[in-house]
Amino acid sequence: MSGTMRDKTNDMQGFRFSWPFPKKPSLFYRIKSYMTMSLVTSVSKIMFIRGSNKLICHNKETFVKLLKNESQPLITVSNHRSNIDDPLMWCILKFREFWRYKDRHRYTLAAHNICFTKQFHTTMFSLGRCVPCVRGEGVYQKGMDFCVDMLNDNKWVHIFPEGKVCVAAEEPLRFKWGIGRLVMDAKTDPIILPVWCKRMEDVWPIHPPYYPKFGNTVEVYIGEPFSLSDLKKKISSKGLSTEQMRKIITDEVQTRMYQLGEKVNDLPKGSAQAILRKNPPIEY
Repeated sequence: MSGTMRDKTNDMQGFRFSWPFPKKPSLFYRIKSYMTMSLVTSVSKIMFIRGSNKLICHNKETFVKLLKNESQPLITVSNHRSNIDDPLMWCILKFREFWRYKDRHRYTLAAHNICFTKQFHTTMFSLGRCVPCVRGEGVYQKGMDFCVDMLNDNKWVHIFPEGKVCVAAEEPLRFKWGIGRLVMDAKTDPIILPVWCKRMEDVWPIHPPYYPKFGNTVEVYIGEPFSLSDLKKKISSKGLSTEQMRKIITDEVQTRMYQLGEKVNDLPKGSAQAILRKNPPIEY
């Protein structure tokens, strides 16, 4: 990476506070983080207490199997239906599963202008493993660097590649290229797991006033995991630019996730290919 680009990653424009993640987390920091994540999980599960809302997870065993494998980095990608998809979607894990895999629990990119506007918010969200992402700074910024580092430590990173909440009735969005950078720059090829949430917006409104709703059923579909190791090797020998390779990787992840949306009947058939026709893929 050039010196100019590296300088840019260290300069988080618009991020008002010092970087919240220590280079070497102490035992006290880890305990605070565990307790924060446990609190958030407990509050989230209130939404699904018996008689309030129902949460159904399909193919959960695939997800849990990947959590157990601490020798390979994991990237989960999902559609974005409400402002609190994360943490609600991870209520599919039972408390004992959460605590068993607490060190493997996800890091997720979160908008700096929503989650990191005050020092208290910055502290709490970072303890909950939310990583500040500054919109408009592109794929080379400190939050992205941090997530690549986590993948290089065989951690789990979750990302909403649409980049914003997308209403179910709207046309699918082209993925942001951040997912392409995560896949390309991880030293060990990560396993990528698409996840699709249905009716999450029924338990938490998309527009204010924000308040929980009850009597609804949310379904979380765990897709089939895949690796893009072979694709990365293939395109790396084609003389393509970094940007072109990043788009190819992003398009492949986008296609696989939107195909999952079609499979679970939450997107019209052909949506995955329609978005590619609007944003033509790189020929190689």
